[in-house]
Amino acid sequence: MSFLVDDILLFPIKGPIKGFQWILRTVQQMADEQLLDDAPWKERLIELQMKLELREISEEDYAREEAEVFQALRDIRARREQIAREAAAARGEDQEPGIGIYTGYGE
Repeated sequence: MSFLVDDILLFPIKGPIKGFQWILRTVQQMADEQLLDDAPWKERLIELQMKLELREISEEDYAREEAEVFQALRDIRARREQIAREAAAARGEDQEPGIGIYTGYGE
């Protein structure tokens, strides 16, 4: 019962703080999603290929912009891998760097 009374009495103070914290969490989540979304970059690559085929851009422009797209995709992949490593560390999993692939050779 005491917690209910405390919640009621402290609502004018705690309410706005909790609302602000929710807003900050939501903004952070949206920013993370945009930083990890590779779909716009893949669409950009397809668009560049179409422009090249239609001769709307030169080979040099295509190569320059393609390099930018691939760099952005590498950055996104690196962020995803970093998040996965941090999540594994938070769960207490021991994870070696790199990806291990079992081929059956060298046993």
